[in-house]
Amino acid sequence: MNRPDVIVVGAGSAGSVTARRCAELGLRTLLLDRKPQEEVGQKVCGDEVSKSHFEDTGIEYPKDDEISTRIAGADVYPPSLINELKVRGWTDFDGWTVNRLNFGQRLLNEAVRAGVIFRSGIHVGGPTTIGDQVTGVQTKDIATGEEKTIKTKLVVDASGFAATIRNKLDTPLIENNIDKGDIALCYREILKLKVPLAEPEVARVFLGEGTAPQGYAWIFPKGLQEVNAGIGVTGGEGKGSPKAYFTDFKNRYPLLFESTVIDGKGGAVPVRRPLKSLVGDGVAFVGDAALQVNPIHGGGIGAGMRAGIILGEVAREAIARRDVSAKGLWTYNTRYLTNFGRRLASLEIFRRLLQAVSDEEMDYGFERRILEAGDLMAANKGDGFSLSAADKMKRVRRGAGKIGLLLKVQKAASLMKKMNKLYTAYPSTLDGLDAWEKNVLDIIANAVFE
Repeated sequence: MNRPDVIVVGAGSAGSVTARRCAELGLRTLLLDRKPQEEVGQKVCGDEVSKSHFEDTGIEYPKDDEISTRIAGADVYPPSLINELKVRGWTDFDGWTVNRLNFGQRLLNEAVRAGVIFRSGIHVGGPTTIGDQVTGVQTKDIATGEEKTIKTKLVVDASGFAATIRNKLDTPLIENNIDKGDIALCYREILKLKVPLAEPEVARVFLGEGTAPQGYAWIFPKGLQEVNAGIGVTGGEGKGSPKAYFTDFKNRYPLLFESTVIDGKGGAVPVRRPLKSLVGDGVAFVGDAALQVNPIHGGGIGAGMRAGIILGEVAREAIARRDVSAKGLWTYNTRYLTNFGRRLASLEIFRRLLQAVSDEEMDYGFERRILEAGDLMAANKGDGFSLSAADKMKRVRRGAGKIGLLLKVQKAASLMKKMNKLYTAYPSTLDGLDAWEKNVLDIIANAVFE
């Protein structure tokens, strides 16, 4: 394929879904990845994905050896590890932990069956450009060393957090300088437990500075006696090694005592709102490269698949009109950011609240239920959470000893609603982007909970 319509860089879940949708709609699509084909799908990840992502996109549910276990609830623990919030009975939370390799191989195979040309073992060094217009990619065959420039109408950067294409573009429309405080360094292990899980369908999330500074720990079941467990630490340099924090956590948490390590790896993931624009001239971004990740727990499988379906459809329309400029691709922004993107942006406020609350305040808040399970689910849906006058009075009575904590929760609720409203009104044209972005940054600047 010497001159495809679309080149997708990266065959992860977002890239494979994007490429498949492009091919289904008749576009000549080339998918490139530096991994050998048999390793596509492997990634340091929590492996959890909710059923709602499949229902909303039409992608077939995971099945057979793609599934590690079913997830139907979560326990969220404060630093004291008591008075946890038990999240049960919320259909939006139902889903699976997947075998990341098998699931990724299925998505890749579906793309190939749809007509995508896939090339493995290809290193993409960066884009080719004429002015601000992306015109293709520079490639190198890892096995042979052969270098080649491939021209195309549209380049899709699905290369993950590394953002191989995005980070080599220098235009005001494209964000490259991601704040270190918006990046989580992660370490996770696949563990065989000494004893079976009592509730193998329940995920566990752990909060608190003593566990993970400005971050989180997790234990996601992958079977009756196997888990994906890890820690993510945000805030940039000086926070220490996530592996060291995880080792300490593993030595303190009884469930993990005498467990056997099957695999252990580290990585990095963005934990902020998506890019202000998911497109540029001749280029679009999807998955981690677009910062389409849940800011609370770093999960991005579902968010990237949702974006991939939309991007494939927008690419078909733009190429048919012979306009792959940012203006011609703008519908990708309006369709994604006003819908699922606003959920992710709202959750950034919630993440900042959790990071700012001290361990003492968090333990108190969980004990007195100043923050409830319903708040977590409302926040996760991107709707924010509203406190009625009666509800405020109930929480004031329960939290009389720490009114400051309640005020922080109320402030977060207000800012989340503002962010939600702002993303719902994402500009329909490029002309309104600067003013819109200023309003977003104003809300972020105000999301300080001291």
